[in-house]
Amino acid sequence: MSTLSSHPRTALAHTMSPGRLLAPERRVVPFVGRRAEHASLVVWCTSPDPVGVRLVTGPGGVGKTRLAREFAHHMARAGWTCLSVPDDAEPRALAAVPDGAPALLLVDDADGRGPALAQLLADAARGRNGAVRVLLVARGAGPWFDRLTRADPVTGALLEAGRAPADLPAAVLPGQVDARVVAAVAGPFADALGLTVPRVSVASLPGGAPMLDLQAAALCAVLRTQSRGAHGVLPVDVSDALDELLEHERWTWYRSAEEAGLLGDAGFHPEAVDGLVAAATLTGVRTPDAAERLVGRVARVLPGVRPGAAPDVGRWLLDLDPHRSLPARVVDPHLLGELTDAPALLGACLTGAGAPSARRAALRTAWIVADRLDGRTGDLDAALDQLGAAVAALPEDADALHAVSGVLPRPSLTLGELRAEVTLRTLAATGRGDVVRRAEALADAGAALAEAGRAADAEPYQREALVLLHGLDEADPGRFRPRLAALLAGLGTTRAARGLPAEALPCQEEAVRLLRIDAAAHPEAVAFDLATALSDLAATRAELGQTLGALGTSQEAVALWRELARRSPDRCAPGLARSLTGLALRLLELGRADAASAPAREAQALLRRPAEAAPDEHLPALGDALHVLGAVLTGQGRGEEALKHLEDAVALRRRTAQENPGRYLADLARSLGTLGTGLSDAGRWEEGRELQQEAVEVLRRLAAQHPGRYVPELAEALSGLGVTHTRLHRSQEALDAEHEATRTWRDLAHLDPHRYRPRLAESLSNLGAIVAGLKLGDEAVELVREAVALLRELLAENAAKYRPRLVEALRTLALTLHDQERFDEARRARAEAQELGGLAAA
Repeated sequence: MSTLSSHPRTALAHTMSPGRLLAPERRVVPFVGRRAEHASLVVWCTSPDPVGVRLVTGPGGVGKTRLAREFAHHMARAGWTCLSVPDDAEPRALAAVPDGAPALLLVDDADGRGPALAQLLADAARGRNGAVRVLLVARGAGPWFDRLTRADPVTGALLEAGRAPADLPAAVLPGQVDARVVAAVAGPFADALGLTVPRVSVASLPGGAPMLDLQAAALCAVLRTQSRGAHGVLPVDVSDALDELLEHERWTWYRSAEEAGLLGDAGFHPEAVDGLVAAATLTGVRTPDAAERLVGRVARVLPGVRPGAAPDVGRWLLDLDPHRSLPARVVDPHLLGELTDAPALLGACLTGAGAPSARRAALRTAWIVADRLDGRTGDLDAALDQLGAAVAALPEDADALHAVSGVLPRPSLTLGELRAEVTLRTLAATGRGDVVRRAEALADAGAALAEAGRAADAEPYQREALVLLHGLDEADPGRFRPRLAALLAGLGTTRAARGLPAEALPCQEEAVRLLRIDAAAHPEAVAFDLATALSDLAATRAELGQTLGALGTSQEAVALWRELARRSPDRCAPGLARSLTGLALRLLELGRADAASAPAREAQALLRRPAEAAPDEHLPALGDALHVLGAVLTGQGRGEEALKHLEDAVALRRRTAQENPGRYLADLARSLGTLGTGLSDAGRWEEGRELQQEAVEVLRRLAAQHPGRYVPELAEALSGLGVTHTRLHRSQEALDAEHEATRTWRDLAHLDPHRYRPRLAESLSNLGAIVAGLKLGDEAVELVREAVALLRELLAENAAKYRPRLVEALRTLALTLHDQERFDEARRARAEAQELGGLAAA
C-alpha cells in the first residue's frame, strides 16, 4: 500500500525500539481474526456503487488500523490502487490515483483532520472515472462526523450509509482465549528479535483483551528471555503488559541517546530524556528544523540540555519518532506523567510552536481524556488539567480550534464547558466572509452553550446562524437543508430549556418537516436526526398541554428508534431508551400508569449498560429513566417499589448536577421533590420533608436566576411540601406553603388556562383541606368548591385522567361540609364521589 507523504522520514536509531514491532505497518505478527469485519469491508469495496465511504471505530488498541491496512493490502493484490492519506495530504489524494483505476483511500485518525477531509469527501462524492472508496478510521463518530454528514445531502448519505454499526470489539476472535493468542504471537516477536520463543502462563482480562495488550504481553515475555534466559514457564499478566513495555521503551531511549553520543555534556543530562520524549510525543514534530526549535524551547525547563546541542538532539528525537512509531496506549501514560510532573513543559512545547503542533497537542490530550472518561482510570483529573492547558495554548486559528472541538465528546458532563469555550473561540477566529463556515461556527457555539446549560447565552448564536442558513438555502435549495433542520431542532430545544415551549414548537415542527423531505430521498442519512427531533417535539407538545398530539409523536419516535436500534444497537439503543422514557411520561400524563409501565421499565434496562460503560455521556438519561419509572410505579399505587428507583434517580442526579448545574440542577430538584413525596406517602414524613425542603430551596434559586422558567416547578414543590407539613401537624407551615403555591397557580392559569387549570384545581383542593383542618369554616368550603368546579370542566376533556382527582376533591368537600354541620350538602358530595368512583372502577 502506498502512502502520500510530504515529509521524508529519517533512519531508525541503532538501538531498536521493541514497541515499534507493534506498529501495524510492520506486520511483524500475522493478522489474526476479524474475518467477519474483513469480509464486510470486501463486500462494501466490491459493490457496484461508483463511490463508497466506510467508517471503522473503536478505542485504542483494538486493531482498527491493522484491520484497515490488511484490507488495503488485500485490495491492492486484487488490482486496486490503495493509498494511505496522511494529515494535510487530502487535497492531493484523488489526483494521485491513475485515471480509471479503482481506488481505495485510507484515512487514519480521521477524527483529528481539518476541513480538507470534508473537501476530499465532497470531491469523491462527485464521482470520477473509476470506482473510489474512502475508508475512515477513528476512535469514535463524534461531532466531527456529524459535521461531515451535514455538509451536504449527497456526502451525508454516503457517510451515514458507511457509519459503523458498532465499535470494533476488543476480542478479535469468537470465543477468544487470550492465552492462545499470546502464545501464537510470541513466536514472530522472538524471530524478529533473534531470541528464544518463551513458554508463557497468561493472566488475562475478563471478556477478551484488546489485541494490542495481548501482543504487548507476548513481546514482554520474549524480552524477558533476553535477560533471564528461556528456562521454565514465564508468567505474564496482560493487565500490566503495557506498563512493562513502557519500561523497555524508556531503557531504549537512554541506550539510543548514549549510542548517539548525546548523554552528558555532549547533549543532555539523563534526567531530561523522559521530558524530551514527552515533548516530541506531544507535538509530533516532523522535520529537523521543527525538532531543533522544539529542543530549544524545552531546554529552558528541562535539566541539563546543552543549548548548542539542539540540532543533534532534534535529529535524535526524529529518529525515535514516538508520536507515530509507538502505540498511543503505550506512550500516553508516560506523556501524561511528564506533563503533570513538569507543569512548565507543556507551555514550553507550545509557545511559538505554530498551529499544526498546537493542534496535534490538543488532539493528543483530548484523546487521552476521552480514554479515561469511563471512570476506570485514576488519572482523569491530571488529563483534564493538561487538556485545559493545551486548549488554552491553541492559537486563534479557526481550523485548529474547529478540529479540536470536533473530537470533544458530546453530550459530556465533564467537557461541556470546555467544548463551549472552544466553539466560541472558533467562531471568533472565523471570518465573516466565509458565510458557510460562519454559519457552522455559530451553530456549533449555540449547541455547545445549550449543552453546557447556558440556554439563554446559546439562543442569539443560533438565531444568527438561522439567518445565514436561510439565505444559503434560498440561494442553493436543498444543499443546506440538513444543516438548517439540525439548527432548527437545536434552537427549539434551547427555547424549550428556557421555558418557552410556545416559541420552541414552530422550530421543532419545521425541523421535522425538513427532515421528512430529506428522508424521502436519503432515509438513512436523516433517520437518526428525525427520530431525535420527533422525541423533542413530543416533549414540547406535552408541555403545551397537547397531550394526545404528544402521545402520537412519541409513538412515532419510538417506532423509528426501534428500527434504528435493530440495525445499529450500540449507537441507537440509548436513543430508543430516551424516547421510551418520553412515551412513558406521556402515558402517565394521560393517567395511563399501567400502560406506561412497560416502556418505562424497558428504558431503564436499555440504559444500564451504556451508563456503566460511558457514564460521562449516559448518566443523565439513566437518571431520567429511573425518575420516570419511579413516578409510573407511584401512579400504579406501588409506592414502596417506586422508592428504590427514585432514590437511585436522586443519587445519579446529584452527580450530574454537580458536574453541570446549569443543565441538570433542575432535574435534581424534580427528583428530590418526587422522592420526598414518596417517602411522605410511605409514612417517612421527616425524611420526605427534608428532601422536599431541599427541592424548594433549589427551585427558589433557579427561579430567581431565570424568572418565569422555574415558577411552575417551584409551585409544584411547595404543594408537595405543604402536604407533608400537614402530615407532621405543622399546620401553619403547610398553610404558608400551599397559599404560595395557589397564588402562583392562579397567576399561571390566568396566562395559560389550558396548561395550568389542573394544577390550580389540585392546589385549591389541598389548600381547602389544610384550611378545614384549621377550622377556618367557609373559607375551606369555597376553596374546595372552586377546585371541584375546575375539575368538572376538565373531566370533559380527559375523564380517565381527571375523574380520580375529582373524586378526591369531592371527598374533601364532603368532609369540609360535614365539619360545618352542613350534612345534606356533605351527603350529596359524598354520593357523587361514590358514583364517580364506581364508574372509574367499572
